[in-house]
Amino acid sequence: MTDQEKKIKVCVIGAGAAGLCAVRHLATNTVFEITAYEQTNDIGGTWVYKEQVGLDENGIPIHSSMYQNLRTNLPAKIMNFPDYIAMEGREPCCVSHQEVLKYLKDYAQHFNVYQHIHFNTKVEHVRFVSSDSCGQDNWSVQVRKLKTDEIELCYFDAVMVCNGHYFEPYVPTITGIESFPGLILHSHAYRKPNEFSGKTVLILGAASSGIDIGIDLSEQAAYVYLSHNHDRLTSSLPSNMIQVAGVESIHGTRFHLKDGTIIDAIDVFLFCTGYKYNFPFLDKNCSIQVDNNYVTPLYKHFINIEHPSMCIIGIPTVVVPFPMFHMQVQFFLALLQNQINLPAKLVMLEDSTLKTLKKRHAHKLMDHQWDYNDSLAVTGGFDRLPLFYKLGYQIWSIQRSTNLLHYKNSKFIISEDGQNVELVLPE
Repeated sequence: MTDQEKKIKVCVIGAGAAGLCAVRHLATNTVFEITAYEQTNDIGGTWVYKEQVGLDENGIPIHSSMYQNLRTNLPAKIMNFPDYIAMEGREPCCVSHQEVLKYLKDYAQHFNVYQHIHFNTKVEHVRFVSSDSCGQDNWSVQVRKLKTDEIELCYFDAVMVCNGHYFEPYVPTITGIESFPGLILHSHAYRKPNEFSGKTVLILGAASSGIDIGIDLSEQAAYVYLSHNHDRLTSSLPSNMIQVAGVESIHGTRFHLKDGTIIDAIDVFLFCTGYKYNFPFLDKNCSIQVDNNYVTPLYKHFINIEHPSMCIIGIPTVVVPFPMFHMQVQFFLALLQNQINLPAKLVMLEDSTLKTLKKRHAHKLMDHQWDYNDSLAVTGGFDRLPLFYKLGYQIWSIQRSTNLLHYKNSKFIISEDGQNVELVLPE
């Protein structure tokens, strides 16, 4: 058998941050043969800003949810991959989407990632084929080359799904919405605030995107109503941005809220209600199911328990994403090289059971992300994340909740030994 035949053939789906991270680590080890597929003509995934919405030039839905004035809601310093710390973000600590995209392109260049990516190539079907006599899995991946419409079928030993989860809008059902004569859109299609000049906008949802877009809109809109069912935000907000209860029903331009109040004369209804996990290319026999954003059966939120030669990178939410990708990818590659053994299937299935009240919160890690990342490092036999990631996240979380208008302009300072982090608010 030649060296070429002995290589582990790995398919990477997507060239956003997670896909780039996967290719970067695969490429440093000669045991892997890498093929990465990206349906657009560039790297960066959701960080690629496109002004148009709807469909792209190939008739494929625009993937990115980036808007013109978006700045990160995490300090740039803790968004870096730990092996390529090039985003400074000292002051202001939160950077523009252009800076993040530049960082990803520099990362790809630095680690010579581009040579492994097939652009304008859409993955249409992934199917588990069989396990051979040695217990090795086999996957068939059907792709379509968008420029020529040519279909290609390839076979792999492992599949890394890195298609992101900020592209398929989640829109809840609201009674009477069909009677609303104004503009209805989801944050996925929001781009510029000046298109809403003088309008009265009601935003449904007060997570990161709802708050950030509301503040962005407040400079142009007449009024912005931030409608949600959570505890009231305690931070000061723009004077024309008003917190109200969640929407119960709609009657024309009148919005009936869950606390019994009514708001009239709404021009724009903007859903900031998040996204749905979607893997339309996975065959049923891949055994991955999604129920209200609870993805099963996954060990440690990313290894396919039925077929552990497949992983889905980046499922956990309310995390610092790039460093987590870095940890997940290394764990999976250690697994492919038999450097770690997975626990018994029953143990993995127990790990994947629902541990939150709501299915859509199943992968919400928040403060648990640090133990999670550490557990991957310890089992996988690679370095833990430097302490400043955790310290930076914790100090940022406190500042953000109390100062939504100005926290992004803070100064982010890491001590020389990386053991202390300071966030200095602007005066």
